[in-house]
Amino acid sequence: MTEPIAVKAVLIYPRFDTSDTFWSYARSLGLYASGNRFGLPKRLLPPLGLLGLYRHLKPYYREIELIDRNVDPRPLAEQIGDADHVYMGGMSAQQHSLYRDAEQVRQSGKTLIVGGTAVTPDSPLLDVADHLIENEAEMVIDDLLQGLSDGSARHYYRGAVTPADRFFQPDFSAIDLQDYAHMALQISRGCPESCEFCDIPSRFGKNYRVTPWRQTAAAFRQLTELGWSGPVFIVDDNFIGNPRKALEALRHLYHIGEDLGIHHPKYTEMTLRFADDSTVMQELRHWFRRCNFSQSFYGVETPNKAALRETDKQQNLRGDKGLVEKLAYISEQTGSGVMMGMIYGFDHDSDDTVEPFIDFVNATHAPIVMAGLLNALPRTALMERLKKEGRFIQHSSGNNSDGVINFIPLNFSIEQAERNYLKILQAIYHPDAYFKRVMRHLQRVDPLLKGDFRDRREQLSAVIKILSRQNALNYWRYLFQALKIAGRRFPAGSAAYTALTAEYFALCAQYTHFIGQTRALQRQIEHRRYQGWQRCSWRQVLAAEIEAVELLQAHPDTPLLDTIRLDLALDHCLTGTRLQLMEYYCEPLIWQAFADGADAMPSDRQFVALQIEAFAAVYRQRTAIAGGIAWEEIERHLQATLAQNHDFVLQMRRRFRKFLALKALSDEC
Repeated sequence: MTEPIAVKAVLIYPRFDTSDTFWSYARSLGLYASGNRFGLPKRLLPPLGLLGLYRHLKPYYREIELIDRNVDPRPLAEQIGDADHVYMGGMSAQQHSLYRDAEQVRQSGKTLIVGGTAVTPDSPLLDVADHLIENEAEMVIDDLLQGLSDGSARHYYRGAVTPADRFFQPDFSAIDLQDYAHMALQISRGCPESCEFCDIPSRFGKNYRVTPWRQTAAAFRQLTELGWSGPVFIVDDNFIGNPRKALEALRHLYHIGEDLGIHHPKYTEMTLRFADDSTVMQELRHWFRRCNFSQSFYGVETPNKAALRETDKQQNLRGDKGLVEKLAYISEQTGSGVMMGMIYGFDHDSDDTVEPFIDFVNATHAPIVMAGLLNALPRTALMERLKKEGRFIQHSSGNNSDGVINFIPLNFSIEQAERNYLKILQAIYHPDAYFKRVMRHLQRVDPLLKGDFRDRREQLSAVIKILSRQNALNYWRYLFQALKIAGRRFPAGSAAYTALTAEYFALCAQYTHFIGQTRALQRQIEHRRYQGWQRCSWRQVLAAEIEAVELLQAHPDTPLLDTIRLDLALDHCLTGTRLQLMEYYCEPLIWQAFADGADAMPSDRQFVALQIEAFAAVYRQRTAIAGGIAWEEIERHLQATLAQNHDFVLQMRRRFRKFLALKALSDEC
């Protein structure tokens, strides 16, 4: 038996920083779900990571409690009052609340341990928490607990990729299930794709790891024994990351449901490979339906093929089907609905790509569309590239639907990006556009996949609220069209007819949320004041006159590595070493050199020559950056360093391959 290391531990899940964005469903949940014991609206999902940590920590404490501050309004001081150790975890979209709560815990003198995706090596939490865990905690948690017991605990632990048999198993008895509209489970971790903007491969690896089936069966059994019959979100990074293992997973899920006597309605996240015509995908779609997957979230991102190539979203370009056709095919084959993730702000986006983006969304049958502005997240290839190019501005809030872009776009300004994003939201959540997508959705989905898990009184109360409150005229306007579709598809009064009608009302409630998000963003953007440089694209920034150069720190070995600041004519400054700043100006010249050259892959020596030629052009055009250093000295330095830099050659090869792919796409068009 494990010896307790302290009397009491409290696990705290901070509030989300978001109030009017895609992630905050308080308005819609308040319409179609009853409130919790505190009178607050239910939240969509419980804190799955802390539920697993709760089970693991139980033997180490005489008393343990998990508190979700999104459903528990009591003051933090009261929530942690008698705790010896406080554990906190959360996502990037909770980082501000997490920091505030952590600061209060620190001031209380209690031992604070923080984990979750908000923890990074440069996080301000390093100055607040006693102990931190970055990434997956399973492989280091016991070292931490031993250290807490004997006083040897380190300040910072970097988690390793965890074998599937070591995954934490959630304990749903830690929460009141009635605080949530849906439950959550994880079956697999990892994603084999290489999307430039995504941090999943760097955080959780490309290797697809599947939870042992006894653990998954135990989790569903516990949920069922606790009385849960509602939806379960399978929160995998990419459910079909390994199609063969995913197929095995679905077969196990089906047998778990058969053994329990209930197939919970489920949904998950995956790529559009699911629409492929391969034999394994056909089998996956068959079992997907048998397992009661009522809908899923697909990273569609953009209809702009050049942007998909740019961000290495190759899976969306596969096959002969178009994106709209793929989404329709998935629903036809599985009966499930589709939710889309969409992104605006790629280098191949512009003012001219806004209308095609809107037209694409409104041509689909996806009512729920998480449209966001592109943001560069830590530990992504996108952030690495933007930092190298000088375009990165600040760390993201972790919420790409807050209407803020955290870098300077290539072809349009920050102001244009944020105003175009608002235009997109206003267009796709205009009532006519939204409810046309709803009607297409109702024509395609199998409503019985969602099951009948809600109390009749609660359903009636929800309908009355929906049809009598804000936006009710829109809901009445489209109700008869929805009833007509239900009547065409199913006998009036049948279970399927009733379920499809209920689906319409649920989507009405969700519209209340989306239109609220859009209006809130409109108010924010109307009050934003943009500086001169925020009204310029990166191309315009590079073209701006250099008004002054200030030496910030001289390098002891070579002035090429002096840290300087360039003051530009548009009230913006660039800071870095002389070589870094020259490299910023080299980037467009390199791409132009690719365009002017042959299609054959250059040799390593040719790549070095291309880079030196670009530096020479910058030296001639932007002499102020060099600060009087002779070109010969710069050239010698580049010759010596680039030839020995294996990463430089690899990066140049990747860039050239991407150039060729984009060129081929342009030639096709």
